[in-house]
Amino acid sequence: MVQSTANADNRSARRAGGGGRPKASEVERRNERIVHTAGDMFMRLGFDGTSMEAVAQTARISKRTLYARYPDKATLFSEVLGDLVRRWLVPLDRFDSEQDNLEDILLALARHLTSSSLTPESVSVNRVIIFESQRRPELGQLANNAARRPAIAAIASILSRRGSELRVTDYKMAAEQFLGLTVGHGVHLANFGIELTPDEMDRYVRASVDLFLSGARRCELTRTPGRTANSGD
Repeated sequence: MVQSTANADNRSARRAGGGGRPKASEVERRNERIVHTAGDMFMRLGFDGTSMEAVAQTARISKRTLYARYPDKATLFSEVLGDLVRRWLVPLDRFDSEQDNLEDILLALARHLTSSSLTPESVSVNRVIIFESQRRPELGQLANNAARRPAIAAIASILSRRGSELRVTDYKMAAEQFLGLTVGHGVHLANFGIELTPDEMDRYVRASVDLFLSGARRCELTRTPGRTANSGD
């Protein structure tokens, strides 16, 4: 089965590129299929339960093609994490408008990060990391490098550009604290299969942003009049 798949790949490549090289668009689509297939298998079967051979067969590519791009399963898992994180981070630029109130920016940012972290896909991947890192600590480090660090860097960049309004100077640490306050609670409950209602989650996010700003904003800058952690937009 795998051999026939490899032959099909080679025939397709020859037809597409004329000289044996697939077009860039085909390579991109194939890689998207690999990452989607691997992500689904990691979520359902766990890290140990997923094999490179099974990923290649399910994605309808040859093992040689898969190993040429991802030399081992850890590298493939890292790409699955990276793909998830890139989708989280793509919209973050829109939360840094100079015209917006800082509280509004952070509230929108917290809502985006929370909703992204609580999708079924994100929760499943997080559970795999927690379970597998007990026996494979390197997976925890890999997840930190591929997922948490880029998120922290993006948040720190947003905070630094509004630094004149903040009394903190270590934006990376502030970003860590912001992420922990706004996202940590929901993710912790989700790992135990406990879901908050949208209203409960939004109330928690508002309170978390309020608490963060109470400690991070310059003392001479007051909160927006009439705004409370439980008030509406």
